[in-house]
Amino acid sequence: MLNGENRELLIGLILEDIGSDFSKELVKSTVNSVSADKNVRLFILPGKYNNEYSDERIRACKTIQNTVFELSRICSFDGFIIHLGGNKEEFSRHAQLSETDPVPRVFIGIDSEDLVTVNYDNSSGIGEAVNYLVNICGITKICMLGGREDNKDARLRKDVFRNCLAENGIAFDENAFINTDMTDNCTDEAAALLDRNPDAGAVFCVNDAAAKALYSVMEDRKLVPGSDIMVFGFDNTYMSSELIPPLSSVGASDVTLGQKAVELIISMTGGEKVSSALVPTRLFGRDSLPYEMYDYTTMEMENIESAFVYRMFDDCFYRYRNEFRSREMIDLKRLFFEIISQILVAMKMRYMSREQFDELSGLIDIFFDNGAVLYTDASKLIKSVKRFQDASNALQRSASMNLMINRLFLRMKDRALLSLSAELSQEKKRRKRSINRLADFTAESMVFGDMQQSRITSIIKSIPDLGLRDAAFYMFAEKVVCTADAPAKLPEKVLLKCVVRGGKTHLIPEQRQLCSVSEMFTRCEIPKNTAGIVTFPVFFGSIIYGFLLCGCEGDICDKGEYIALQLGMALSSEEN
Repeated sequence: MLNGENRELLIGLILEDIGSDFSKELVKSTVNSVSADKNVRLFILPGKYNNEYSDERIRACKTIQNTVFELSRICSFDGFIIHLGGNKEEFSRHAQLSETDPVPRVFIGIDSEDLVTVNYDNSSGIGEAVNYLVNICGITKICMLGGREDNKDARLRKDVFRNCLAENGIAFDENAFINTDMTDNCTDEAAALLDRNPDAGAVFCVNDAAAKALYSVMEDRKLVPGSDIMVFGFDNTYMSSELIPPLSSVGASDVTLGQKAVELIISMTGGEKVSSALVPTRLFGRDSLPYEMYDYTTMEMENIESAFVYRMFDDCFYRYRNEFRSREMIDLKRLFFEIISQILVAMKMRYMSREQFDELSGLIDIFFDNGAVLYTDASKLIKSVKRFQDASNALQRSASMNLMINRLFLRMKDRALLSLSAELSQEKKRRKRSINRLADFTAESMVFGDMQQSRITSIIKSIPDLGLRDAAFYMFAEKVVCTADAPAKLPEKVLLKCVVRGGKTHLIPEQRQLCSVSEMFTRCEIPKNTAGIVTFPVFFGSIIYGFLLCGCEGDICDKGEYIALQLGMALSSEEN
């Protein structure tokens, strides 16, 4: 989609903290949404929640990191997607501008009748969990680890939880509720909640991070989630499937917050009138609260209903629908349908040839060789396959037929585990390679030379050693000072020192370096196929040296701030 000036749409995603699990999921889903449109570029501007009661040094550091918000004022954007749970000042500024500024804005996770917002329909998923706990499990003592009082979403989830209890004839007990900072550091609050409620049968956590803290406390007390106490979280982040045991969590059922926000902001930039949207939620059951949304009935299997097969895929590979897939990629959903449909037809006909068995075995290999396991968690996949296997075995067939079908199911489970093991091995190698490259960069930056300018150039040339594939580094010609009490005033001009493409540094000639700060995003020269670009301030102490723009890939949300800090330390060491 092109705007009136026949150029790319520049969309800014403004975040409170890119390192939180919720923000990482939001970034991923938003980037996947814009990847399908080659004329839209997403620039992510992540700041920090700056608590006024924090240590002065911490507040100063966060004040510097929040200078990225200045770029939303200075640079020309066609639209903004905004999630600022705790940054009241920045939120208020954008909320006021939305009334007078023609640049459209979509807000995530806030409750307002005057703004265009995208929110979870908290009631559907939380209600599903509470109804199951009360009416199926017979649990009536349900506690809640809540969130921050200044977080509207946290307050709303508390209200919804209270209403769901009331609908099931249970009075809300303030003693069974406690506020947290919504991070995995809230172990003291989790411990206090369990101390006050030794008879708790279940705990609802305001987000998956709080659930992680509860897991830690339960482990210390030899309590097992899902066995001693049922536990479920919210947001259904990747972390939920990585916890032991895997965490049941409420998440988007059909479309993510990021997808809906991108859909609305692109419509708004085209001049369309849009309304605020609610994203439906459901409970994704795992071991911490064993819950199955679907049954694999023998009638559906015998009738070979397409809806049943696709439902099974969506249940097992629930992340797939939210991923961007190019035309060159194999359609895993269609391939899964082909595999299961052939198995069901063979079951109905009570016959499978050796050739068909070999063909299905090959299709299963292709399915997992193309990354199917990345869209699920292994425990859920194996349990779903087992349920399907048990249902198929209930259909009386010959021993030889049962053997073939069960061997195919076993192959699916084996390939899932092998693929997961291979992915973990690759991730370990990637992390080791990243650490080694970072060590090389640090060592290189500590070898001081006689000529300061040549050393700075050498440091800039080594930026790919920080583990960046696509990036751009803008450096101020003069020092920019920022403290907790004196936010930075950015200069009008900046120097584009280098661009990293495919892991190779391209130094920009001196005569081409100078440009306006307002042009940073229109001229960053990062490859066009890099859909999402994250911006980090490069600083050390109270000095800001510039901004590092990084392609949104791999674990950049986790390590981007650290990479920028390493670059700032290297520049500071050379300067001093």
